Amino acid sequence: MKKFEENFYKILINKENFYIKQYYSNFHCEDKFLAIKELNDGIYCALISDDESENIDYSEAIEYIKTLEKPFSLNMIILSHKEYVQTEHSSMGHKLIINRKNNNIITYDESCIPLKQIFENNVQQNSFKIKHTRENFFKDKITTLVIISINIIIFIITQVAIMNITNTVRGSSNGISNEMINVINNSVLINFGAKYNVLIEQGEVWRLLTCAFLHSNLLHIACNMYSLYIIGPQIQQIYGTKKYLIIYIISCITSSSLSYFMSPSSISVGASGGIFGLMGALLSFAIIERHRIDKKYISSLMQIIVINLFIGLSIKNIDNFGHIGGLIGGVLVGYLIYKTSRKTIQEI
Repeated sequence: MKKFEENFYKILINKENFYIKQYYSNFHCEDKFLAIKELNDGIYCALISDDESENIDYSEAIEYIKTLEKPFSLNMIILSHKEYVQTEHSSMGHKLIINRKNNNIITYDESCIPLKQIFENNVQQNSFKIKHTRENFFKDKITTLVIISINIIIFIITQVAIMNITNTVRGSSNGISNEMINVINNSVLINFGAKYNVLIEQGEVWRLLTCAFLHSNLLHIACNMYSLYIIGPQIQQIYGTKKYLIIYIISCITSSSLSYFMSPSSISVGASGGIFGLMGALLSFAIIERHRIDKKYISSLMQIIVINLFIGLSIKNIDNFGHIGGLIGGVLVGYLIYKTSRKTIQEI
């Protein structure tokens, strides 16, 4: 049931403008989740249960919803593993009963017709089987994987160039110092588009963006790409692919722009400014939707941002102005995009 619950709630959130509330169940001794959609005359609530605990789940949900102090309609999605005897449950209204063995709908009440249609459009025909789950998995991550692939390809190209130059220098002399290796690394990165104020002032403004696709070493790119892999799909789910790319690109530019003004002598590369921008866009979303999401989400996000900024300040050779610039850009662009494109919640 847990897998069905997770997937169905995701559909309600991502496609049907529901949001999730959680409350503690004394019966199950764990948190239970309730999907809610705001209507003009109150809230439409959907709760997933099974035929063994539906009555207690119904009672606990009712008690919790009453604390929200809004007119409500509670609709139960009951997963039945055996023949469902409706007369035994006649005291409980608003139910959509599903046979979990074959995903067939056994019965439903009029209030549950919207949930029935959502189930038929998204779940039936084995849409929750492993194959479809994998398709959804990659659908949410494809934009992020493309960005990661571009970064990895460019990293390999720059590393090959660095190795060729290093081997040439080493072969023509008795040895090569660490200082010379750093000079070679910086030279290659500058040639490929690093943020270098001298050349930007000569008109190569494109470096404000290209620097975000360059990385100095394996640990640098590994940390950034892992962070991007975690954060990127969340942005795509919230903003969509096009807006995700807009937020990322603008954040990269604001990152290197602040670095240009505040760290004029530095040679900067890396995707961390764009990643901080994505965190900023998540923060803007959380602030705008603060009445619909758990406050713990905002608190956790703020902690992650502060911790990452602190780590940057604690390590040498980190372009902290780039991080701050990306964060500011992401917050502003994310806020403007989400606020202006936010759809009016429609009734079911």
